[in-house]
Amino acid sequence: MAHADSPAALTAFQAAWTHDAYLAADARGMEQCLCGETVPDGAMGSTPAVLVPLGRVAGRSGLLYTLRSTALNKHAGEVAFPGGNRDAADADPLATALRETREEVGLRVGRDRLWAALPQMNSRHDGKPVAAFVADVGELELEHLRPEPREVEDVFFLSLEHLCRAENVGHTQYRRKDGGAGYSMPVFLNGPHRVWGLTAILTHLTLSSLVPEMYSHKPTLLKPIRDGS
Repeated sequence: MAHADSPAALTAFQAAWTHDAYLAADARGMEQCLCGETVPDGAMGSTPAVLVPLGRVAGRSGLLYTLRSTALNKHAGEVAFPGGNRDAADADPLATALRETREEVGLRVGRDRLWAALPQMNSRHDGKPVAAFVADVGELELEHLRPEPREVEDVFFLSLEHLCRAENVGHTQYRRKDGGAGYSMPVFLNGPHRVWGLTAILTHLTLSSLVPEMYSHKPTLLKPIRDGS
């Protein structure tokens, strides 16, 4: 089994997200079970972008998350990866993700630390496409991070071992307002804060490709709930 930090794991992860057939198949699967829509390359424009920071705390690999401030107008109090809207000075969505990571949590990440770009997906809240990138941010000392208090209420780390344990991952089923078939989304539990929504989808995609031998969760789509049934 390849360790998540090993060259073999990196090669496999990058190959997974650069193979056209794999991307197409995974995008179709995500549309069916997670109600996500992929966004064609070149259609990103001024799209928001997020960074999925893969790092290590005390030698244990995992992902870094933020808890958004309750004072924000949008997505207040939600768990998220560092990210935000593209500025005019940003050369591309990756530049946006790296800048927002620096501004939100005080973490400087170079473009050379990029591992892969995840499939671009639409936010279910406003329909906007979101670009997501996985980067190796190295060894982390959480107490030395400097979160921006106007945007970030908390910063926390979840190890890959924690995220992959069966008791820490489940799914939430949603009903459509139009009465159509519902959809399921992954949710990660038993950490400092519940990870759900688009952040959970990006976590699911990352784990499925990075450590498939450890992570085998498949969100279950239940039969639609009908009023009066």
